[in-house]
Amino acid sequence: MFPLINEERFSVLYSSNPASRPNNPVNVYIDLLMLKDIFAQTDEEAIHSLYFDLRYQYALHTTSFEEQPVSKKSLSNFRRLVYRYYEEHGIDLSKKK
Repeated sequence: MFPLINEERFSVLYSSNPASRPNNPVNVYIDLLMLKDIFAQTDEEAIHSLYFDLRYQYALHTTSFEEQPVSKKSLSNFRRLVYRYYEEHGIDLSKKK
């Protein structure tokens, strides 16, 4: 799943200012949300799986990360940004070709 997601289409959600903090990899958010839905997990369960289940880390290509890049807050913020963009522009970034 991971390499098939085009992160560039999500760039509209983030600042282009080089002085701003870089965003976490969008691929991780999208794939974690997909795994969450596949396994009918809550956000908390999905985050817990990412932190403690090597299968999740392997699937999301985060095994080499010193710290996992997603928290409950960052996952909620990402989902909110995608939804807000859809509401304002009528474009679902998760389905855009």
